[in-house]
Amino acid sequence: MNAFRLKKQLWRRWRRWKKALWIGAACLGLTFLAWRSLQVPEEISELLNSPAPGVTESLDHIQAADEPAAAVFKQDGIGSPEADPAEAQEQLLQAIEQSGQSRTVHLKITYVTGEEIQTLAGRRNPQQQKQLIVEHAAWSGRIGPEGDLWLEQRVNDLSPLTKREAYIGVDEQGNLTLFKGPPVDQKVMKTFFQMDMGSMKSALPEEIWNQLQDGIRVQDIEEYNSVLSTFSDYARDTAEQVMQSKE
Repeated sequence: MNAFRLKKQLWRRWRRWKKALWIGAACLGLTFLAWRSLQVPEEISELLNSPAPGVTESLDHIQAADEPAAAVFKQDGIGSPEADPAEAQEQLLQAIEQSGQSRTVHLKITYVTGEEIQTLAGRRNPQQQKQLIVEHAAWSGRIGPEGDLWLEQRVNDLSPLTKREAYIGVDEQGNLTLFKGPPVDQKVMKTFFQMDMGSMKSALPEEIWNQLQDGIRVQDIEEYNSVLSTFSDYARDTAEQVMQSKE
């Protein structure tokens, strides 16, 4: 009986020791996992801050490949409409300086109703050309195929000739037209669009119709735009004009 009790006590103690061992092992395992969780972000940070050699070589290759492409883009952009005006002017001045050539100079002004070109007398040396470019800094400049220097300006206004002599009327084909002098002289400066003469004659007061036949004098940009806006209501449809031209 005593042997049985002793055996039973030993078995209970063994179970308690076994349970304690499992608890201790579990605590050690949890402690190890917690420690590793703290180490992983540091390792990841090291990886991010120190890219592998292969990655570094690839990035260097891409960067080296981009540099010539950017240079080509800049070279192709010289003289393009998107080019910076100050940069384009500087390039023009450098071209004139490097060539050392005397050139004929043309001043071109483009108005709403046409353009006027003035050719300066004689040929200008590089210094004189550069002075003209600086004096007309707001203008665009270029060297033409023939080697002449062109300075160009755009003006949102009527040309002096238009202000002095222009009339808006109708030509023989029914087109609203800008004439130099009265329409009867048929000196066409600019053709706008073809009009529906039947609808316009029936809709307009007789006085306005007669004014259009004789020519409406325009002397400023406001009058010019007002006349165009009024008669644009009677412009023929594009499809209708195409059908008429085929007939």
